Parts: sequence; structure tokens; C-alpha cells
Amino acid sequence: MRRLRIAATIVAIGIAFPVLAFAETIFVAVEDKDYTPYYVWIDGQPKGPCVEIAAGAIRHMGAEVEFVRMPWTRVLKFVKTQRVDAGLCGTKTDEREDFSHYPDEPLLNYDATLFVRMDSGLTISDPEALTGKTFALVKGYSYGGIDDGLEMAGMTRVEATGRESMIKLLTLGRVETVLDTTLPFLADARRLGIEDQVRPLLPSLAETPGYLFFSRKPGHDALSNRFSEALTEFKTTPKYLAIKQRYGL
Repeated sequence: MRRLRIAATIVAIGIAFPVLAFAETIFVAVEDKDYTPYYVWIDGQPKGPCVEIAAGAIRHMGAEVEFVRMPWTRVLKFVKTQRVDAGLCGTKTDEREDFSHYPDEPLLNYDATLFVRMDSGLTISDPEALTGKTFALVKGYSYGGIDDGLEMAGMTRVEATGRESMIKLLTLGRVETVLDTTLPFLADARRLGIEDQVRPLLPSLAETPGYLFFSRKPGHDALSNRFSEALTEFKTTPKYLAIKQRYGL
């Protein structure tokens, strides 16, 4: 009889106090190397506008976010194999669309710019002047088809294992140009002490959107759409304006 009373009490408590629902957590893979200022690692935590805009939009849709640090090639692999929910700040390519859902709304835009040594004879980013030249970029990076367009224009692609090795290919004369984004490239050049040895070829080739791109886990098409709507709304808030002002976007 005593057992029945205990059971009845548990059932009654279950009715009076329903189980609390926990917030959805979205796991986002982030490159382990700084892409200053868009994302940088400080004391084991990612900072920067890509991080803050993505986190703000995710929280705006009522979810939580956890960032996971790994090399860029592994970011792509983990999204492709559905081991994370999304990857941070990737451009859209045909290859990536095969294994990713892209929201309609990007986080922000990057420039795609060629850089040369200070003593280079190249002066402008004219396709006719670039035919037969080489350009380096980090393996796995893409600039919304700009890199493919350079190859179609007669340039030769050289893939580097990382950002430092890409810059060294340029400063050592192994390649004639590097394809990168201006702010991260100049930040790395300052850090490596070679800022006075390199310069951009102007004008920049293009502006390319950077997205929070979602894996093709079941239900993530809808998740991508929810995020896109939340991001559009978040971009109308004072929090988003403060992020833009903080990073000079």
C-alpha cells in the first residue's frame, strides 16, 4: 500500500510540475587559425563579427550555440559528414552546396583581393596581365568562384597548408600572387613582420558573402531557413548595429 501511495505522489508531481524544455543547442565548427578581425581565438574562445553575428542570430531564434575549434579542412569535413550542425563564415560554392544548406541571408561580405610582393611588376588586377601567373590560397578556401575564375583566366592555383605557409610562398618568390581577404592578410603580414614587403593589387576582384552554412542532417533545411529569418531580424536590432560599429563594418 505504501508503494502505491509513493507512485501516486510521483504521478501527481509529474502533472503539477511538467518536465522543463531545454533550449536547442547548435554546434558550429570554426577554423582554428585567426582570420582577423572576422574571427579570432582569445583564451580558447572565438571572438569577432562572424562569431558575434552568428551567435546573436541563433539566440534571437531561441537557441544556444557552442563553437568547436578545428582546422578549416576539418570544418568542411565535419559539416559534410554531419558531425556538427554548421560551419562558420564560409563562401558558397557548387561543391559545398552538395553537402550544405545555405541560408538566404549571409553573415557579412568579404573582399577577394590579390596580393603581390612590393617589388612585383604587377600593378593592377587586370586578367590580361595575370595570364600565366601563379596564385596561392589556403587549401579548402574558396572565394565564391573567384579562384575558379582566375584559373579560367590562365592563372595557376597553388594550395598552401595554412595561412603562414601561403604568405611564405609569396615572400620567397614561389608564387607571384596570393588570393586572400584584405584585413586578415594585412593582420598576418604585421604579425609576421613583413608588412613592408607586400601590397594589394587593386581594385579588389569581388565582394563575396560569408555564411553560416548548415549540414544536411535531417531537419537542417528548415533550421537553415529559421536561422535566415532570425538573422534578417537580428540585423535590425541595436545589438547588430553595435557589432558593426565595434568592428568598423
